[in-house]
Amino acid sequence: MSDTTRPTRRTWLRNAASIAFASAALPFMFSAPVYAEGHGDSLKVTFIYTGVARDGGWYQAFDDGRLHLVETFGDKIVTEYKENVPEGPQSFRVIESAIQNGSNVIISTSYGFGQSMLDAAAKYGDVHFITSQWDNPGSLDNFVGFVNAPEDGAYIGGVAAGHIIKEGGTVGWVDAFPIPYDIRTINGFAHGLAHSNPTATVQVVFTNDWIDTNKQARAVRSLIDAGVDFIASSLTSSVSAEISESANIPVVSPALDGRQYAPNMSVTSFEYRWGYALAEILQSIMDGNFSTEFNYSGMKIGAIDMAPWGGAYDDLSDEAKADIQAEYDRIRSGKGEVFTGPLSDKDGNQVLADGEVMSVPQLRSMGFVLKNVNGVEF
Repeated sequence: MSDTTRPTRRTWLRNAASIAFASAALPFMFSAPVYAEGHGDSLKVTFIYTGVARDGGWYQAFDDGRLHLVETFGDKIVTEYKENVPEGPQSFRVIESAIQNGSNVIISTSYGFGQSMLDAAAKYGDVHFITSQWDNPGSLDNFVGFVNAPEDGAYIGGVAAGHIIKEGGTVGWVDAFPIPYDIRTINGFAHGLAHSNPTATVQVVFTNDWIDTNKQARAVRSLIDAGVDFIASSLTSSVSAEISESANIPVVSPALDGRQYAPNMSVTSFEYRWGYALAEILQSIMDGNFSTEFNYSGMKIGAIDMAPWGGAYDDLSDEAKADIQAEYDRIRSGKGEVFTGPLSDKDGNQVLADGEVMSVPQLRSMGFVLKNVNGVEF
């Protein structure tokens, strides 16, 4: 399994809605471009979303990244986004339309756009294509894949959880599918949990659906009813935070700051700050040294970072807070990696030797769980 050989996050996102959308032949939704004064010589950048820009989750994190680019580059760029674009072959005509309207950089935000991005890159050699979770086949000098390193922030969330829950306690984790992106997020959290609470465990429940919030809610409630001490998730809706708040259970959220949904019970959130990695790529285009090497970016450059601490963090001891800060500083500085050996999987098989650091290909094809993770089968 890998991020590029098997559909990853958002491959199934809004599939039913996308099919209905395409079959109804409705016009695509466009934003007004974000223009800066003197934009004539600017890079014209188009983002492609399968959902809506301000969805409170995955696409809002990307749209915040777009706004970060506008703030970073000012009149050097012009941005726009296209919403509710179906994945698969239908997306090619949307990409092509953006190019014909003057865009010279296309950024796709879901795995399902990858083949259309490859096809467009082969056809339009003077346009740059920045593509979620796909590798360059080796023949294109205008195409680069990218993804973030969610394990960096999940690890810090796990360290905090371990200090909050009782010795030997259980964290309930809600997810959609056991794919590499989510598995490395789960393992990152579990590894952090083991750092601060070696006898604690993570109990995972899969919904087998990215977007059904009713299924997410049932999964969260089932875990709480089973007596877990903490809730965490890779799913980017507000459901886990809202239910945890009402049940008085501490929670860690992904993608965006969860305090708005759980002001009292939010511990922290590991935020997806896509703009930092995308800014590096856009700068390379402007500088004329664009690289086609896959871009895997984490906390070191700010592509993953922690939201401000929430109410559930306040009662921790000074010693616990100092440990969390030390681990944050270690990962953020780039002087330490989340997955460094010795490391073994749940069955006792050695994954990393002492001092060995997991490579990006290993991270992107992760197909094992750590010994303190339950509920995941391959």
